[in-house]
Amino acid sequence: MASLPDPQKAVPLIRVAQPDPSSLAALLQFEGDLRRQASVNELVYFVANESRRIVPYDQLFVLREARIGEGFHIIGASSIALVDRNAPLIHAIETVVEKLASDSPQNFEAVAYFDDPAVAEYPFQTWYWQPVVGKEGKPFAGLILARAGPLREAETVRLTRMAETIGHSWLALTGGKPVMRLPKFDSKKQRWIAVALVIVALFPVRMTALAPVEVVSARPYVISAPYAGVIQRIEVAPNALVKAGQPVLTFEDIKVRNELQQATEKLAVARAKVERATSASFAKADEARDIGTLQAEYDLAKADYAYARDIMGKSQIAAPRSGMAIYSDRRDWEGRAVNVGDPILQIANPKDIAYRIDLPTKEQMTLKPGAPVKVWLDAQPLWSLDGIIEQASYQARPTAEGILAFAVSAKPLGDAPRIGSRGTAKLYGQWVPFAYSLFKRPISSMRQYLGL
Repeated sequence: MASLPDPQKAVPLIRVAQPDPSSLAALLQFEGDLRRQASVNELVYFVANESRRIVPYDQLFVLREARIGEGFHIIGASSIALVDRNAPLIHAIETVVEKLASDSPQNFEAVAYFDDPAVAEYPFQTWYWQPVVGKEGKPFAGLILARAGPLREAETVRLTRMAETIGHSWLALTGGKPVMRLPKFDSKKQRWIAVALVIVALFPVRMTALAPVEVVSARPYVISAPYAGVIQRIEVAPNALVKAGQPVLTFEDIKVRNELQQATEKLAVARAKVERATSASFAKADEARDIGTLQAEYDLAKADYAYARDIMGKSQIAAPRSGMAIYSDRRDWEGRAVNVGDPILQIANPKDIAYRIDLPTKEQMTLKPGAPVKVWLDAQPLWSLDGIIEQASYQARPTAEGILAFAVSAKPLGDAPRIGSRGTAKLYGQWVPFAYSLFKRPISSMRQYLGL
């Protein structure tokens, strides 16, 4: 049976300071609120602004291990909504932390580690580094507390407990991978990667460009206004099939009918004058001298009559050939005044079509006749239609949308889609290295910006 210790030789009892109940309650409340954060960003914001309840400070910075290279980057700060990593103070803090023995917490004076005006002008010169440790025992994040004086022992104990809770919550939100760092490669792997990049950069690819396309008639017959007048009605519906000789367009004929009537009467008067002068010339010699003048007036009246008759005959226009009548809408034309030569509608062969492509100037490239084209129409976006380039304009012109573009005409191969269909065309140009194709547009934009 074990003997009792001698009272005279007993070790004196050590009195342990009792924790402050209010501080303990605040710490428990802080840990509970911390675990309720739904994302890392919310966690960082909460730690930066709510840690004053546990440890007093003037400003707190939250740092995370850099994804590339060494050191830590500031991702959050108290009283700051958005951290500007280009700010001198932020850069100074990151440099100071990189110089520290970052695996252990410590107090330090900022100016002792970094001689920088941004640090010297900072009002809170006493800093405390508290690492946040991961599963492997290596810190993946940390806290910098800035204030006027160093932390007391009790405050460092609470801060250590906070860091453990922060690390546990951080790991839980990120699935155990708080920082997604890029892998490091040794010199041999770097050489192989460089060789692979060179091969990829020099790999030949074909220049391509996407542009809007419309299915149009290859050789349409354009019906234009034969004289200045008003369109009374269009006899056929849009996209209707017509036969040769079928009336398609009728003009208001009141004016031309009156002009024809006047020309007819003038012709009759001139003819009567010539006949009277011819009859009188046999009796009077003076009448024979006016026959030439009257004959000229008669010829002029005859020409006016022929012109008025021709214009009257064109008040109704017939289709010169069979095909499809292409125009916008009856309401756009009926009752509208037009001038001589204004195009009104087209008569086109629905089987004789072409692709009209508007290639934007920023997509400009060398296009040769016979180069392939693929067309995806909006009406059938699941499969493409093939074609070949016939010609491309050398001068750009503004489109209806106000975009400066080159007009490219392509011939379809295979089935002929419906005239008026729209979609997207992919044009194929010359073969170039992949690097040229990749950096062509950035280089062009940079040259335009610099004015080179």
